[in-house]
Amino acid sequence: MSSQMMDSTLTAITSLSAPTVTFANDKPTEQGPKFSHAEACKGNGQPSAMGYKAEGQKSMRRWITVGGLTALSILVLAIDPLVFGRGKTMGGFLASLQSYSESGGFMAEIVLMCTLCTAALVLRGLSGSAPTSKDRAGSVSSRKAPPHSTSRGVAARGGRTAQGTAGVGQSARKGPGTVAIAAAAKCNQAIDAAAREGNFEKAGAALLEFERCGGQPDVMSYNLLLRCCAKMGDADGAERWFKRMEARGVRPTLCSFNTMLDACAKANRAEACEAWLKQIADRGLEANVISYATAIYARARRGDAVGAEDWLTRMIAAGVEPDSVSYNSVIHAYSVKGNVDGAERWLKEMRAHNMETSVATYTTLIDACAKSGDIVRAEKWLAAMLEEGLEPNVVTFSAMIDACAKAGNRPQAEFWHEKMTESGVQPNAHSYSAVINACAKAVSSDSAEAAERWLDRSEKAGIPSDVVMYSGVIDACGKAGDAERALRVFHRMRAHGLKPHIQAYAALARPFSYRGDWIKVEGIAQTMAADRVATNEYFLYAQLVAYAVSRPRQQDRAEQCFRKALAEGIPANDHVVGALARAVGRARCTELMDELCNGRGVPP
Repeated sequence: MSSQMMDSTLTAITSLSAPTVTFANDKPTEQGPKFSHAEACKGNGQPSAMGYKAEGQKSMRRWITVGGLTALSILVLAIDPLVFGRGKTMGGFLASLQSYSESGGFMAEIVLMCTLCTAALVLRGLSGSAPTSKDRAGSVSSRKAPPHSTSRGVAARGGRTAQGTAGVGQSARKGPGTVAIAAAAKCNQAIDAAAREGNFEKAGAALLEFERCGGQPDVMSYNLLLRCCAKMGDADGAERWFKRMEARGVRPTLCSFNTMLDACAKANRAEACEAWLKQIADRGLEANVISYATAIYARARRGDAVGAEDWLTRMIAAGVEPDSVSYNSVIHAYSVKGNVDGAERWLKEMRAHNMETSVATYTTLIDACAKSGDIVRAEKWLAAMLEEGLEPNVVTFSAMIDACAKAGNRPQAEFWHEKMTESGVQPNAHSYSAVINACAKAVSSDSAEAAERWLDRSEKAGIPSDVVMYSGVIDACGKAGDAERALRVFHRMRAHGLKPHIQAYAALARPFSYRGDWIKVEGIAQTMAADRVATNEYFLYAQLVAYAVSRPRQQDRAEQCFRKALAEGIPANDHVVGALARAVGRARCTELMDELCNGRGVPP
């Protein structure tokens, strides 16, 4: 027999003490249709004693065939408490027998009852799934609920209902709590699936549709949406979902607040991040290490070392022990500004507190050295990292190459790139760009050629080229005065489907401007306008230099170009005004400053 039929048999037994109430179309009625024992287990509602009353009139004919099992059944009923754990108490059992006695089928029903109990126990033993203590606890709890309802407490402990095991060959109906939980879980799955696909709009639509259909999202539903916004750095969107969650009566958790902190930190809103951290305490919650670490990071990514240190101090004062992430964030705050001394000081502090250093710790220190162009210290920390048995990654090596590039040391940059490949670390676009930048910094007779050679190597290695890499090569060509190579690389970039940005256009215009080839520079400006790339002060400077260097000078063109740039909102800095003075003469430049720039002085 199937386990479903076994449960059905046992359910019929336990229902004998139920009130004489049946269900028609999910509504209780005083007396349902009379049905047999088999029909009592078809799922038409709570089994009714009326069905057994009708069956009792025929059961006398069966007692001879089941007589042999009666004695065994009574013995099992007396010694095996599992029967009463699954069914009713002894008092309830006797009460059921009394009611059958009054209906005229007392003896016959005793025989039938004992037979059914014996059959159920034997079948349970054969299936190896005897009731557990949890089952018995569920049955005891379920007796307190009305026969037509489902206890939420019981459902929370595994879905046991007053009729037995919910949904397994019996007439139990899922209560509203169980249905709501299942619906919310399904909604959460849809939101999470959309979020994993990166389709955050679809994730939000899934929750809104669930609400529209009368569903009640739980806190996880909204937390998933908050996380989506945090990934995008959309603090405003996260706040809208947070307010919607509260408006729907869903209480935010600490996870909700921490996700709001993350969204604000990634949106570079340190003040808003701190305001949310304050709300955690105001709501009676206790901020944890993630809460404080996020506030520290919000300050650190701005390079606000003082603010990052302040939050670390508050964290300790609140009794929350900082982790390595918290210390790494403070080190990062100093790294952003290239303050190597401050970064090293906090590394010592980190070690003093027995915090475990990581690849990220040393990479941040090397990056601080890179920003200041300090190759010696960068190499020292890379060596210390290796001594600790930590393996540098591509970010670590790229930071090391950046340090060499800042110092204009191309040979050393190339050395560390080779060292990276020898270590089995796969270079990326950033590492190749760092070497190309080193070529641009170290201007020499072959720097333009070397930059293009590294571009070739990156493409042969299968590294997806980007605008930054090409712009670096064009910049190297421009600084070396190799205009033809710069133009060739520019066309090569466009042939790869990459749209040049303003930095690429400015770098391309520079070598032509130094030649005084204003016609070529104006042609570049027209291409830039066709690509809908707005000009900036760097391109304006190159164009004014072209007018100034050309022979004869192009005074009228220079003045028209300057007026147009001011109208477009480009600032007139010292470099721009100096180039204008070279093009139109100092006297005329002074007049233009009085007319257009509120008497701004002309630099010497």
